[in-house]
Amino acid sequence: MKYKVLLAGNSKKIISNFFLQMDFAFECMTSSVLFDDLKNHVQYFQPDIFIYCMRAETRDDLVTIASFHDVLGKSDIPFAAIGDSASLDFACKIPNCIPELSVKLPMSTPDMEETITRFIKNHKAYLSTAADSPLSKALDSNANSAFDTLAQIDAVIEKVEKAPESKGLSERQPEAPDRRRILVIDDATIIHRTIKGYLDTKYEVATAISGKVALRFLNTKEVSLILLDYEMPDMNGPAVLEELRKDSYLATIPVVFLTGINDVEKIKSALALKPQGYLLKPVDREALLDKIRELID
Repeated sequence: MKYKVLLAGNSKKIISNFFLQMDFAFECMTSSVLFDDLKNHVQYFQPDIFIYCMRAETRDDLVTIASFHDVLGKSDIPFAAIGDSASLDFACKIPNCIPELSVKLPMSTPDMEETITRFIKNHKAYLSTAADSPLSKALDSNANSAFDTLAQIDAVIEKVEKAPESKGLSERQPEAPDRRRILVIDDATIIHRTIKGYLDTKYEVATAISGKVALRFLNTKEVSLILLDYEMPDMNGPAVLEELRKDSYLATIPVVFLTGINDVEKIKSALALKPQGYLLKPVDREALLDKIRELID
């Protein structure tokens, strides 16, 4: 039986190996890193796994893959990445871009084929046997197309983590002693690039395109400051702040709203939530640096 593999990324050598040397194990298809292209391939090819073949990736490429990760989760398709240590570490710094399977190079082609095949088999076995898995619930309840697979996965993980015999997730990754970590939560990637350009020489800047992505990131990384967009689709800034305050650790992180709102009443509403500050868009560099120095330096 061949497993369906959707491939993307800048490493033509790795992608060629799948077609030329692993064709007995995998039925392969390639895609560009355009979000719509990736999404269409999932819909029509229905792969068993998505594999990102890394070589000199840009941050924008990885932000796209992070967004695509949610699409994969809703279809129970695991995300794998192949690359050297530096490439894999770079990917893990992007919120929601941590792969379920990391294949570290150098690795022989036979070992790579065995690793991926074994992972797919284990993933399918989990879906077919886990009582609370999205697949099992879909079969049991004849769930409709609105069934939120990703939410169900998160619920299963949360249940396992809270079990008495479970060790749960590892501790949050600490910041570097001389490089504080700042998380920017905004659905506009131009804001990510702008703020990263302002701060990257002194701070580690992580980015999230939505509140849900940010909350998942905050479960694994320590952060000194959060810059939070007030107006976002699905989960706006106030809703994110409310979730942060439910957690004893997250509630201690200073939050600064980023807002283009020039309505006095809405600004008053934002301030009523008692953030540690707010900045108007477009964000002024000196105002941003002053606020950071005030709160965390």
